[in-house]
Amino acid sequence: MNMPGPDSGIARFLTKVCDLILLNVIFILTCCTVVCLGAAVTSLYMTALGLYRERDCAPVREFLRNLRKAFTASTPAAVLLLTDLTLLAVLYRALYAETLLFPPEWFVLLGIAAVILTAVLSYLFPLLACFENTFSRHLGNAARLALANLPVTFFITAVHLLPVLVLLFLPQFFGPFLGVWLLIGSAAGAYVNLFYLRRIFKQ
Repeated sequence: MNMPGPDSGIARFLTKVCDLILLNVIFILTCCTVVCLGAAVTSLYMTALGLYRERDCAPVREFLRNLRKAFTASTPAAVLLLTDLTLLAVLYRALYAETLLFPPEWFVLLGIAAVILTAVLSYLFPLLACFENTFSRHLGNAARLALANLPVTFFITAVHLLPVLVLLFLPQFFGPFLGVWLLIGSAAGAYVNLFYLRRIFKQ
């Protein structure tokens, strides 16, 4: 039986999966230091873009190199990301609290705010990874792109909120899902999102 060569489709696919696993692991480890959170997400997209373009890319080395480059520019975005994560945590806590933590209309407003912020961040970090600009212009462009491309916005936002959606609607599968997500989820999500975002950015 002939073994697949290094240039075969199967070999390229398996190599890409291994690269994404390595990228995801170093990303998760870096996120454990909260101070590097924003730079880690930007570096994740920068490295995923390198994997998208090149067949030969050392994900761990590229991630660490990109992390240093992205640290300063990503700091304001990190504040928004922490705000978004805090909102999601508060909403989850309120949803399963034994007593009402705040009025229902507040819950709805905070939920809408969290989804909108997640949508904007879904464009903001890839913009930081792909282009050089001031943060205010990146933020404005992210908001405009989110509004102008609603179907793509819905998809990439759902990818980022997938752990939350599984926890809410399929809690019995959250354990296995979390294991897969910690193994490859964030890197694979960034890689898939870039497939759509690169087309938008070219315009």
